[in-house]
Amino acid sequence: MNENPAASLAPATGWRVLWQDDFQGPQGAPPDPERWMVVTGQPFGAGVEFHADDPEHIALDGEGRLRMTATHEAAEEGEGVYRAAWLETRREDFVPAPGGALRIEARVRTAPGPGLDCALWAWGTQLRHRGDEDPVQAWYRAGEIDILEALGSEPNTVWGALHSPECHQIPSLGIGKPTTTEDGSPLSADFHTYTVVWRREPDEITWYLDGREYLRLTPEDTTPKGWLFDQPVYLCLAIIIASPGGPVLPGDPDPALMPSSLLLDGITVYEATGEEDAR
Repeated sequence: MNENPAASLAPATGWRVLWQDDFQGPQGAPPDPERWMVVTGQPFGAGVEFHADDPEHIALDGEGRLRMTATHEAAEEGEGVYRAAWLETRREDFVPAPGGALRIEARVRTAPGPGLDCALWAWGTQLRHRGDEDPVQAWYRAGEIDILEALGSEPNTVWGALHSPECHQIPSLGIGKPTTTEDGSPLSADFHTYTVVWRREPDEITWYLDGREYLRLTPEDTTPKGWLFDQPVYLCLAIIIASPGGPVLPGDPDPALMPSSLLLDGITVYEATGEEDAR
């Protein structure tokens, strides 16, 4: 195990650390409350799971990683209860300066199992401060950058995507593209590095898996009206569990394969220093 997980994320010169967490701490401790908020309940009705704030579902593993776990509690009648974890950064001012860039990078071992959706994404800050506004409408205004979306029903595949009202190429008003591991192995078999480089003026977002570019989007792809990605964001990480037979996420969850855990081995947000080799 790397004693300093964040060190494995260090890119070439041209970047400096803006914010990071390497999850150092004793086994069973919660994530740093000065960096993170644990969200409970069923935010946005994303899946059938209830999100919990307890060591069984979200805690440090004592080896420099954060463990997030999906579980199932059987019931005498019905489907029983699924639980998982949802985490958001307290910091909500991540945005590249005009002419600058941010690099968001995380090392993750995804949770295996059909019906599980492991996701790391960014939301516009106004979504958090929407007040009485309908959450779906606020989401449309805020936009979404999917840094990592890995479906357990597609074990070797990760999606990168943008979501806004003008994007209609994939479900959920999104536009994006998947890639697979080079050797076809499941993402849950080992840690992989997921990276987004977000630039402003000129506007461009680029996705990488283990340093290999697989997607690049600009306002020409979303239409200028659909390019909402010039506003501050916060970061979210969660395990979403599909509704059995439901239309939104593919694959039915298998309680026999739970508990199933995602491990986060460090996350860093860099800002470009202006040096030419920042990429």
